[in-house]
Amino acid sequence: MAISQAAIVERKIPLVAATPPLYVMAIMAAHAPAPTPPRSGETPTRERVLHAAVACIAAEGFQASNLARIARYAGMTTGAIQHQFGDKGTLLAEVVESGYAQLVDHIAHGPDTAMPLRDRVRAFVDAAWQGYGAQSTRASLETLLAMRGDDVFHRRSIATMATMHQRIDRLWMRTFRDAPCPRSRHVEAQRTLFSTLNGLALERILVPGMPDPASDLARLARQVLAVLESAPSTTSHEE
Repeated sequence: MAISQAAIVERKIPLVAATPPLYVMAIMAAHAPAPTPPRSGETPTRERVLHAAVACIAAEGFQASNLARIARYAGMTTGAIQHQFGDKGTLLAEVVESGYAQLVDHIAHGPDTAMPLRDRVRAFVDAAWQGYGAQSTRASLETLLAMRGDDVFHRRSIATMATMHQRIDRLWMRTFRDAPCPRSRHVEAQRTLFSTLNGLALERILVPGMPDPASDLARLARQVLAVLESAPSTTSHEE
């Protein structure tokens, strides 16, 4: 049974534990003052800070990534970062948002719907895993894990969960609309996929040097395919 947003908020269930990344794709960041328009060829300041934060978290870990260190990576002052984002919490929220947006983009450019179902499933799994391999997505996962006890960050994270879930679900149904299974099996297959990929990605954050997950991904693709190929019984009332 899916955990409701209200339950997550009231019980303070960690987002990473309560739901797979599918339901934690984007964070609604607070609006900061608009930056000065960049000169031609210059990276916008806000984007520059986001890239620096991701690089810092990826290279040195979340705990070491304070504003001063992120500022050094960005080549600017902490005051300039605070002017853009207000506080570190808002910056981290946008790090998570941008990371999972990149993951969704990888999925959006996944399998051709004309491929056989088996091949589509494997291509979808591979596209999603490539998204998890992106530096920004790994930084997002590490941030969510480290910030799970922060109530303000937690509540901010709830805001866009439903919207991003709908986006992923639309991509999923467009890709697998011909699967001979009821709607509930699609939900089961999605949770199986993203919970497993979430675990594999977190494992590689916590234990560097893990072996190539090719066999895990192949096994996962078979599991997802088995769920999608499970046709409903003649007495089923599932939609």
